[in-house]
Amino acid sequence: MQDAGREKIKVLHLRATNFYGGPERQIHRHALAARSTSYEIIVGSFSESGRPPALLDRASEDGIRVHCFDVKSAYDRRSARLVREYLKSEKIEILATHDYRTNILGRLIVRDTNTRWVAFSRGWTRENFRIRLYHALDKVCLRFADHIVAVACGQRDKLRRLAIPSRKISVVHNAILPSSFEATEPVDLKARLGLPSDALIGVAGGRFSNEKGQAYLIEAARSAIRKNDRLHFILFGDGLDLDMMRRKVDEAGISDHVLCPGFEANLACCLKSADILINPSLSEGLPNIVLEAMALGVPVVATAVGGVPELVTHDESGLLVAPRDSAGLADAILGLAGDPTKRAALAQRGLEVVTRSFSFDRQCKELVEVYNTVLRRGGAAWSRSPT
Repeated sequence: MQDAGREKIKVLHLRATNFYGGPERQIHRHALAARSTSYEIIVGSFSESGRPPALLDRASEDGIRVHCFDVKSAYDRRSARLVREYLKSEKIEILATHDYRTNILGRLIVRDTNTRWVAFSRGWTRENFRIRLYHALDKVCLRFADHIVAVACGQRDKLRRLAIPSRKISVVHNAILPSSFEATEPVDLKARLGLPSDALIGVAGGRFSNEKGQAYLIEAARSAIRKNDRLHFILFGDGLDLDMMRRKVDEAGISDHVLCPGFEANLACCLKSADILINPSLSEGLPNIVLEAMALGVPVVATAVGGVPELVTHDESGLLVAPRDSAGLADAILGLAGDPTKRAALAQRGLEVVTRSFSFDRQCKELVEVYNTVLRRGGAAWSRSPT
């Protein structure tokens, strides 16, 4: 607990974002959980449109201190200088960066300051050439951070393969607050999308790009629908591959059973009315959509990639299949579709797992230890020491 009257140690969590999703929710909830510690979490982001990003709006509504850095574009050369000046003026002890843009800026930001730098690493994608280039730069810049937080053991292992010393890496899993989903009102997907009243609904959600594996899910859906025509699949999300996936659905002749309606702002509400959550990714950190499905009491079928096996135990709290295995994915979906008792058992066990092992209190304790470690290792940033 924070000593009465003692000034808190300031940590700026910086994320370049234009919407409120899984990573943004992690930052927001951590800032709330940290209120009982000796650290004050300040949430920062960039405005390129003249108004603060949704993350800052949502955080400020909860009384969290926020700061918006006004820049002309994502490539504004002033970005690092603006953040550096803020670190100095506010005596920020630790800068935490959360994406390739802020990780790339990190070394420039902390230059000539007394601030320690903690970089978060969630994973890398191969969405397009520009993203691949930025992620290559991210891998280089991470080497210069004082410490790195990996969201899963699988991501830690990838960092080790970059010759980053183990002592500079801590694994801190993403967290979830199941009670925050209790009041979630389910969307009637059958009415909204014109599905039959007896439809069994499998939902997937995420950016449409190669590493998210939608192509394998579409192939699995085609096979599964042939054996159980009650199955219907809804693939929420936007991205470069969305139109291509819609064409694949049409070419497979399953457009009456597989829908790609685009980005969904209230994904949790849609998940709550699903019978199965399907996560067919080829690469992951620790996916928030799987955490949310488990917190909502929705059984999960997911590929065993990244940190997913750290969250889901096969045939106990969900079903795991190999990536790129469309046949195995179809079999898992069909097995759950035909067994409501098993769906209920997996859903109940999944809820128990996230409630016990993936709480924000647990995450906060582990992040506080990271903060303490970087301050002890380098000396107190602003002539003060952690408790």
